[in-house]
Amino acid sequence: MIGILTTAVLIAFLILVVIFLISALPLYFAVKLLNGRTTLLKTAIITFISGIIVSVVNCLFKTWGALIAFILLVWIYHETFRLKWHKAFLVWILQLVFIVAFKYIFGFIAALFGIALSGIF
Repeated sequence: MIGILTTAVLIAFLILVVIFLISALPLYFAVKLLNGRTTLLKTAIITFISGIIVSVVNCLFKTWGALIAFILLVWIYHETFRLKWHKAFLVWILQLVFIVAFKYIFGFIAALFGIALSGIF
């Protein structure tokens, strides 16, 4: 029984890690496109930390939270990926563009296999 439980926990953890790394890919590609210094692991860690920071800022500052979180996010990109300010801002925009592109590519591939993802997209 313990062996099955351990295996299930290990599989769940590995699935979580893979999903987390996939979620860091748009930021990774955006940083690499603008000649930033990063690795996939570093990008995944920054994605995790910045997600926590943005969530906390939005909870603490109801009115100005989004603006403060945006400025912090661009600053984090500027510092961690060694980018100039305008490139850090472009990374933020490119990350959103890559997310939308991945979403539609994934939806198209799923549609080719007859999988309807209309609720997700």
